[in-house]
Amino acid sequence: MHKNMTRYFFVIFITLVTITLNGAVLSESLSDVTLMISLLAINAFSLSLILFWLGGYSRTSNKAKYLVLGHAALFLSVGVGFLALGYHAIEAQSCQFLLNDGDSKNLIHKAGLWATENSYCPWLGAGLIAFGVFMAWPSLKLFIGIQAKGT
Repeated sequence: MHKNMTRYFFVIFITLVTITLNGAVLSESLSDVTLMISLLAINAFSLSLILFWLGGYSRTSNKAKYLVLGHAALFLSVGVGFLALGYHAIEAQSCQFLLNDGDSKNLIHKAGLWATENSYCPWLGAGLIAFGVFMAWPSLKLFIGIQAKGT
């Protein structure tokens, strides 16, 4: 009984995280492209959680496949998230969205502050996009390879 309750708790948790993150992004005033990239990152993250859940509770031989695909979806979501940040920095010509309200030791805050002070926001955005592609590329190759084998 407790095992099933735990299983369904995680399903409810994943659903609430997905709804909350999508709602948070949709409540912001973003351009269409930034909005679509952000939603793709959030929903890829949610997909990774679902795949990890399936891998954790699966009793079939597909358990390892779910875990590998969950890992790939997680890295894809991180990469796409950095793409969204970089694109937004270039589009807005500002790094204000990276800054916290106060003095912070956060690396992203420091990079955003430095880029803002030196007018390097587009360059920081390009760096974030490059890092996002670096993070997402192995996952994209895996998903493209699976798609190619399926057809």
